[in-house]
Amino acid sequence: MDVKKLQGVFVDEAMERLAEIENGLLGLEKSPDNKELLNTIFRAAHTIKGSGGTVGLKDISSFAHSMEEILDLMRDAKLNPAKELITVLLEATDLIKEMVECVASDVQFDFSKCNDLTKQMEEIRKGKGGEEMKQDGKDCAIGSGVCEKRTFKIIFIPDHNIFKKGIDPLIIIEDLKNIGEIVNIKAFSEDVPKLSDIDPEELYLRWDIFLKTDKGGAKIKEVFEFIEEGSEIKILPINTQKNENLCIGGMLVDEGIVKPEDVDEAVKSQKKLGEILVEQGKASQKEIENALEKQRNRKSESLKNSVSSTIRVDLKKLDHLINTVGEMVIINSMFQQTIQDKNSGMSERMDVIFSQLQRIGKAIQESAMSLRMLPVGDVFQRFARLVRELSDSKNKKIQLIISGEETELDKGVLEKITDPLVHIIRNSIDHGIETSEERLIKGKPEAGTIHLSAYQMGDSVYIDVEDDGKGLDKEKILEKAVSKEIINNTKGLTDEQIYDLIFLPGFSTADKVTDVSGRGVGMDVVKKNIDSLNGRVFIRTKPGMGTTISIKLPLTLAIIDGMAVLVGEETFILPITSVLESIKPNKEDVKTLAEKGEVVNVRGEFIPLIRLYENLNIKPWKKEPWNAIVVLVSYEKAKYCFLVDELLGQQQVVIKSLGRAIPKVNSISGGTILGDGRVALVLDVHGIVKAAVK
Repeated sequence: MDVKKLQGVFVDEAMERLAEIENGLLGLEKSPDNKELLNTIFRAAHTIKGSGGTVGLKDISSFAHSMEEILDLMRDAKLNPAKELITVLLEATDLIKEMVECVASDVQFDFSKCNDLTKQMEEIRKGKGGEEMKQDGKDCAIGSGVCEKRTFKIIFIPDHNIFKKGIDPLIIIEDLKNIGEIVNIKAFSEDVPKLSDIDPEELYLRWDIFLKTDKGGAKIKEVFEFIEEGSEIKILPINTQKNENLCIGGMLVDEGIVKPEDVDEAVKSQKKLGEILVEQGKASQKEIENALEKQRNRKSESLKNSVSSTIRVDLKKLDHLINTVGEMVIINSMFQQTIQDKNSGMSERMDVIFSQLQRIGKAIQESAMSLRMLPVGDVFQRFARLVRELSDSKNKKIQLIISGEETELDKGVLEKITDPLVHIIRNSIDHGIETSEERLIKGKPEAGTIHLSAYQMGDSVYIDVEDDGKGLDKEKILEKAVSKEIINNTKGLTDEQIYDLIFLPGFSTADKVTDVSGRGVGMDVVKKNIDSLNGRVFIRTKPGMGTTISIKLPLTLAIIDGMAVLVGEETFILPITSVLESIKPNKEDVKTLAEKGEVVNVRGEFIPLIRLYENLNIKPWKKEPWNAIVVLVSYEKAKYCFLVDELLGQQQVVIKSLGRAIPKVNSISGGTILGDGRVALVLDVHGIVKAAVK
């Protein structure tokens, strides 16, 4: 088998389980009595241990086992989830994450990094459990002081595809040895095909394992927790009064007197409880049927809840699907163009076919795009750890509130939004929220709050980072801007323009540089990254009350609605989200302001005019605005007039990268293919406005 391929599967699985552990530990710190959450964390660690050993990563498996032992002590109430212990487990999680990342990048991990933490976890284990871990008090005989050992028969029928899932059954058997003594083990090979028909990636064996242990059935079941799907595991206690008939059947099978199917047939011939109760007159047939119906409904609901509604899909496959759908959108446009060019002789039937093609194409497109959409909660949950550690380092009490986790964003956007959010939250903790003493003096709650929320409006998603700190100091920002010679005159600046100064490179209002912020290299990164996603950043602040930084993002970057415009002989696409309206102004509405440039009077509002042919260095057909078309666009709450020769209409376009061979042009954000097969460039409204203002 291809071990590298299996390790790739392990990396994907481990990263998901590590996220579960980290989020679970942070939740456990707030809800220490949440047993279900603790069990989830334990199962995730157990899965990493088992999967790591299966794909040959013994060191990762061993380290995860040390962590698992601590969690087991917590489940047995021998350790409390105190903050110090949670910190140790979080550090262990970080180390495992490093190990997994090294596996992903095929780099050797220095396991000497684990020595101190392994020793620390061993001391915790011995201090609170020691050798007692080998005994489970729940299974001990009352008053004896010694655990009574019992024998269990484990019927283990693995899924045929268990190897393809990266699981080695021998690892499971080795794990059983850790909780007891394997008295006997039988392998059944009747399903093994002829040598010529054997698939080396499939497993044809099943086992009966007899285990003598002082643990209960629940402990044995934990060993099989992460392989239960597709496999069949039965754990049968032997020599117990209530299972006497079952044990007799098992013994007869073991001694070769009867076959397993004979025992099953005998059990099926026994009368059911409902029949017995009806015969005894204890219940009516209708009452029994009603009870059975309720039982079936409960099982059905339980199954629905237990089956995952998500699957893991290779991103390359999704990208291929998106590109294919994009090609189909282009074909739609070409088909429509053909119909328009041949108006005569085209039948109504062709119109119907085209209408259906459009409908089906749009449905496929929306389905394909939805595959790339992921909930922002996957990213938001990471910041709980960041807030916890930074607030401790700054000696501040800060709680993180998350809402709108179910809001979905394109995976490409989601991956690039993490870094800006880190900078914003770090600034909120360092600059925004006061110390507990300062907050109490101001009459605020001792603990500060950061509210991270997401919501969708139209075809955009908004992410807000709101804190209840001291807010931005307008005078301090102006003072810094003047001292750094960023601006010479503070007169006439609006509050919005003043607050936007914090996004300039190297700008910081911090009195001293800290390990968290103060170097002026954070918020400019935020602005740059958001702009690269065709997003926008807005600031709302109130002195003494707090600050909200709002990020507006497009739902997806792949397919957009655009307005096709003609400038000279070239066709360009304007994103429809930026377009407000289009007009043909009168000659008297176009004015030239001294040293300010041209403006267009639109219903009493004077809006700056930008001649696209000058910006793009193209010879136009029409130079005078009253002979051409003016397209009104919005950018950062301001309006601008773009001068174009003609409007060609609205259409959906697939944005294609221009590639590395073409230098970055601020006015262009990408390209697309039109219905007639020609290439059109997609205009970047932000870049055009920025160049015109300069």
